[in-house]
Amino acid sequence: MVDRADFLSGFAASASAAWLVEPDLAGAPLSELDGLGRASTAAVGSLAGEIGLGSSGLVTSRLDELAGRLERADLVGRSALITPMLLMVVLGGYALVLVAVLMTEQRRGETALLRARGAARLQLAGLAAREAALVVLPAAVLAPLLASQILRYVDRLPLLAAGALRLTPRFDALTWVVAGLAAAGCALAMLGPALRRGDTYVAEMASRSRPTRRAAAQRASLDIALVGLAVLGWFQLRQYSSPLAGGDLGIDPLLAASPTLGVLAGAAIALRALPPLTRLAERAVDRKRWTATMFGMWQAGRRPQAGPVLLLALAVAVSTLAWCLAGTSERSLVDQADHQVGADLRLVEPTRFAPEGRAAELAALPGVETVLPAWRDSLRLGAEGESASVISLDAARAAGVVRIRDDVAGGSPQALFAKLSEKRVTAPVVDLPDGTRRISGEVETEVAGWVTEFFSPPEPAVHTEAVFAVPGGYRRVPLGASGNGRPLRFAVDLPADLQPVRLAGFLVSSSGPANFRVGWRMRSLSAGDTPVDLAGAGPWQARTRSGAEAVSGAEPRVDYTQPSAGLWGYEQPVTLVVTRTRAAAPVPVVATPAALTALRIGDGDETRMSLGQGEVGVRIAGTVTAVPGTEDSAALLADLPSLAAEVFYGYGEVRQPQEWWLATGPDPHATATAAALLSGIQVLDRRAAAEEAGRDPYGVGARAALFAAALGAVLIAAMGIGVDIRATARRRVGELAVLHTLGASPRLLSRSLVAEQTFLAGVGVLVGLVVGIGVAATMAPLVILTPAAGRPVPEPLLTVVWSPVGATAGGLLLLTLVLSASVALAARQRLIAAQLRIGADA
Repeated sequence: MVDRADFLSGFAASASAAWLVEPDLAGAPLSELDGLGRASTAAVGSLAGEIGLGSSGLVTSRLDELAGRLERADLVGRSALITPMLLMVVLGGYALVLVAVLMTEQRRGETALLRARGAARLQLAGLAAREAALVVLPAAVLAPLLASQILRYVDRLPLLAAGALRLTPRFDALTWVVAGLAAAGCALAMLGPALRRGDTYVAEMASRSRPTRRAAAQRASLDIALVGLAVLGWFQLRQYSSPLAGGDLGIDPLLAASPTLGVLAGAAIALRALPPLTRLAERAVDRKRWTATMFGMWQAGRRPQAGPVLLLALAVAVSTLAWCLAGTSERSLVDQADHQVGADLRLVEPTRFAPEGRAAELAALPGVETVLPAWRDSLRLGAEGESASVISLDAARAAGVVRIRDDVAGGSPQALFAKLSEKRVTAPVVDLPDGTRRISGEVETEVAGWVTEFFSPPEPAVHTEAVFAVPGGYRRVPLGASGNGRPLRFAVDLPADLQPVRLAGFLVSSSGPANFRVGWRMRSLSAGDTPVDLAGAGPWQARTRSGAEAVSGAEPRVDYTQPSAGLWGYEQPVTLVVTRTRAAAPVPVVATPAALTALRIGDGDETRMSLGQGEVGVRIAGTVTAVPGTEDSAALLADLPSLAAEVFYGYGEVRQPQEWWLATGPDPHATATAAALLSGIQVLDRRAAAEEAGRDPYGVGARAALFAAALGAVLIAAMGIGVDIRATARRRVGELAVLHTLGASPRLLSRSLVAEQTFLAGVGVLVGLVVGIGVAATMAPLVILTPAAGRPVPEPLLTVVWSPVGATAGGLLLLTLVLSASVALAARQRLIAAQLRIGADA
């Protein structure tokens, strides 16, 4: 740092300046982002000239990429909000149509009689229009008012507060347009039957007593077309990793409509299979002596089944799909956080060098169960230079720490880490006696050739360090410096946490010009008061940092001469590693498919990679879908003790952990809080990451909408079932009166009505469960995306929340039984009156 005047006078001519321009996006609507991206793109090409820098100025910007990511995120978020809305529109629309059909069917005899007495089609349509107006106009006016009040209550829910969502109802033109369209649809459903061409009175009564069991959509083969659309949507979702085609709609129609199409297609397929199932059930009951059940099954087989069964199936399917989508989305957030962090806690050293005693410091944190040191490397793979990450951990201890799903690991994570640890390379060490706290000994050195004809520097010192094997790597302990005629007699206390004491070798370092010679020998070594037989533990080897061999022997010694390095080789550092003799071996790793593709190798193959300061051999021990702790599609997971041994024994490299992966106890928050108080460390908490992701406003809104869809499906189904059961009982009261006159007891007739409704309700609930879970299994993993509109890593897994799903299905079935029993009881009381009216229609 210099004074401004000094800078302008002495450095300004050769200096460069840079400006950072940041847009103020606070409060900016999303609609302006596209314009911001285009403006930044235009500014990149013209800004340098406009401010007078000319060709010497360089302008870079990524605002266009940021705007694109935000727009895609908004597109995906809006699509997720539309999905439950479409489900409710379909279910509510069908319920309205069903109620309208039941009302029309109830008055079918009256309408036929009016036609027989001369009423024209327009007159009947006018009566139906006035009746529809009395029903839909009050609903169209009251619905927005009720919806706004409901939204005010919903706005107080803690779920929305967690995502910073505020629901502010407003009565704009769109609100009344939606209410008007819904009212028009209801009115059209009520008017449709009145506008059709009518038959004679006798034909109408005959068709009423013998209704067709095929729905109009089936007769027109619309259900087959619906299945085709659903399959096409599923295929498109499978083809594209991030299917975005919103255009000016503001949503992606494929993401929004695919689950709804799947539900409709599944229900349509089930509806076609219902008549054969009914006939099979009739045959099964015919063999039993259950008169009421047999009679009820006969009634179920002769009635049109599309109405109540399809409504119940759609309601259960919508509710099941909503719960599954919400559960799958929540689990995906947790899985993404687990994968992103990799462990309960991941602590990162920002300087990439851990201070001495960090492992003991972390082990002393409250709630810590296991501490794993980790290395992280970045490299380029293959001829294309594919960017990849390499995570190195102790595979023998990783099973209880690393968070990886079974499907990502290609099986059991324990088996995956066992394969890595079984192929661990051997690293010979000298085991010192247990409880060793101090080592002592003598080092003898001889240097020559540091004086040249041009320079005569002082004699360079030779520094010696002992290297000990520790969990997940190696640790240096400086012993001191020596020189010609100055042997190093050392007595060094070992760190308290260095237990057991396993001597891996020695690092010898100095510096000198070309032809500089270093002779080094460990004359003696004692662990406490116990001499250590280093010669008996041999033979020993010596290597340089480049991996070249130096002269060694049966005892720890080295004789090395610096090779000629040309003019620029003066005062080159000399580092030698002295270890027990061992042959290099490949490091076991597991890789992702993208990494194997870039390397053009497969499982079990070997190759060489530049890791750290040297090149080591690796062997592919398995394949994983993704490596925890990294977002790169091309990634490798290596056994840290094996890699540390290769780079130390081969190149003398002793690396400090850049990260620490921790497994915590039942109170991870206390552990994370205590870890955050440590100096120079960054804390990544998987639970905190999952909670942060769960507060995404779009995600919170989508889950709240799915909950509302599940609840709304139950309410709509309850209303439709109640209307259908009551209409069925009123329509059947004449038939029941005739059967009672012929000798059937009121109890038999009531039980047959309950059996009929129970069978239809059971079929509807079962179909709804199958369709809902089936659609969720095929669609949920494809429509759940990240806020950045990408595929989650790992891929979402179907989660069926059985408690609400079972409660919904069981509740609707129980409601059907209760309503059927109550209506059957009421029908028994009207049998006498119905008997007196037998033949009145004639």
